Amino acid sequence: MQKGEDTTLQHQYACRWPAGARGFTLVELMVTVAVLGILAVIAVPSMTGMINNSRLRGQSEEVTAALQLARSEAVRRNQRMTACAAASGTTCAASASRFVVYWQDPANVANIELVREIAMPGTVQVSGSAGGAQFRSTGLADSVQQFQVTVSGEARYVCVQISGVVSVKKVAC
Repeated sequence: MQKGEDTTLQHQYACRWPAGARGFTLVELMVTVAVLGILAVIAVPSMTGMINNSRLRGQSEEVTAALQLARSEAVRRNQRMTACAAASGTTCAASASRFVVYWQDPANVANIELVREIAMPGTVQVSGSAGGAQFRSTGLADSVQQFQVTVSGEARYVCVQISGVVSVKKVAC
């Protein structure tokens, strides 16, 4: 042993691990994991709500865009266009998970051209009048229409005015 050398175990570890850099205990780790778990449980429901709200807003905008397309196509083609919720094909329904825009030949009702189709994802439903919204060649709608887009009990309303203007509201039109 050399002069001035301390052989105590305490001195060896004190030199190797400076104060404050000794790490953390298992108890501290468990408390941290428990706190993170509690925060995750609190955050998940609000995250689900945010996702549903985003989905609702996105699908409402899709329906709005489809209605605006129907109006512009009616003017461009100088023909009547229809936009509606449809269960299958171009048969309008009061409630469905699809939304379609189509042109129907007035001289031959069997002649139908599907212009746009939107398949609603998951639990999204769209409902409105069974006849849908019809736009004349002037861009005007035949009547005031309301389409309700629903996701997990939350709803947005897509409104069509006689003037052909389409808007989205959180309350009924």
